[in-house]
Amino acid sequence: MMNFNGPNYLWWFFVTLLCSGVSKECTKNGSDFESYLGTKTPYRIVANQNSSEIKYEGCRAEKLWAMVRHGTRNPNAKLIDKMNTRLVEIRDLILENLSKATDDISNLNLDLFRSWTSKLKDKDEKRLTHEGEDEMLLLAERLQNRFPSILSNVYSDSSIKLKFTATQRTKKSAQAFAAGLFGRNVVKDIRFPEPLTKDPILRFYKLCNKWRKEVSKNPAAVAERRKFEQSEFMAKTIEAINRRLGFSDELDLNDIHAMYMVCSFETAWHKRRRSPWCSAFSTDDFKAMEYAEDLKYYWVDGYGHELTYKQACPALNDMLEFFNNNASLPKATVYFTHSGTLLKMLAHMELYREEEHLRAADFAKHSNRKWRVSQIDSFGTNLIFVLFNCQGQEKILTLHQEDVIRMPSCPDSDLCDIDKFTEYYNASVECTFDEMCDNVQ
Repeated sequence: MMNFNGPNYLWWFFVTLLCSGVSKECTKNGSDFESYLGTKTPYRIVANQNSSEIKYEGCRAEKLWAMVRHGTRNPNAKLIDKMNTRLVEIRDLILENLSKATDDISNLNLDLFRSWTSKLKDKDEKRLTHEGEDEMLLLAERLQNRFPSILSNVYSDSSIKLKFTATQRTKKSAQAFAAGLFGRNVVKDIRFPEPLTKDPILRFYKLCNKWRKEVSKNPAAVAERRKFEQSEFMAKTIEAINRRLGFSDELDLNDIHAMYMVCSFETAWHKRRRSPWCSAFSTDDFKAMEYAEDLKYYWVDGYGHELTYKQACPALNDMLEFFNNNASLPKATVYFTHSGTLLKMLAHMELYREEEHLRAADFAKHSNRKWRVSQIDSFGTNLIFVLFNCQGQEKILTLHQEDVIRMPSCPDSDLCDIDKFTEYYNASVECTFDEMCDNVQ
């Protein structure tokens, strides 16, 4: 147990204060490890906290359409099992190996290992956490401040459409978002559409037979990640982590990946509490683990296969149809979905595209890559389109992680004329989903 009367506690208390909020000081060896946690990165790391109203002279915001990834959640059952078994073993071995602090593992981190335990059960898998609820509530409040003419604080079932997939984490995300807009007491009165397991807009990829067969269930799709994990560079990373924790070669890649995942989840769950598992990694180790994650998601959910991102056309069409509908209500459509949907949508819109494919052998070459899921697909990731009326001309504003971004259709302007936007994505408008997915019998 931690000694609450000794100098270690004073150091722990000091670091806790230092790490409050989103302080960049709360890092290992001065590095910002929170920026290398892949798709388990907490949204607070990437969110735009400036909630000032977004205005353009001569323009009025009229409609909003958004795709939002659920907030921070618990791990899957497989990782929970590892937390309750193998990581307990590793924790005990670390404490046997390191009876006192080293240059790499401080007294603070040893105390954190001594007090570390897993309280999760299989039934807790993938459930939204309190941090995830806060992410959604605060996102709603900021969007309401930015677009007050669209997002009212008075609930009306005709003014907004909120829809989620058939999962607890997206349902609770939608409810928390609604609480941010209308207050917690109103949520019980909100009418949510019945969720679908295979929603054609929120989870279109579950309806694409060809993609599921050739990419999702095809081991070859993650070949580049496997090559990187089997590379000499990764072997040296594994060796360095073993040595840092006092092992020779007891920890293999599976162990280290589990440690990296738990470091990521525990960092996402707690703003002010450090995970001891993060101390096992240097900044270079974190970058290596992140690149392995980027290779996986690039080839399965991104630009690795053309079908992967082309199949997102139903979602883009849903947005354009909503904007082109002359009805004044609803003013907003907000969908709560998953990582796979957001990444495919980003690629479909030609955002964060590399000049060449990410490859296992090109880690050093891609140190400044655009495709970093830590930045573009954290928990709570969102892609938002806002329709402005500018003296009779309709224009689209795009935000990602609440930051205004310029689209390939209008690289020199925040606002893009809707006709120009539609023309650029004409192939999506002429969507042949069932044909491209070999769904036609």
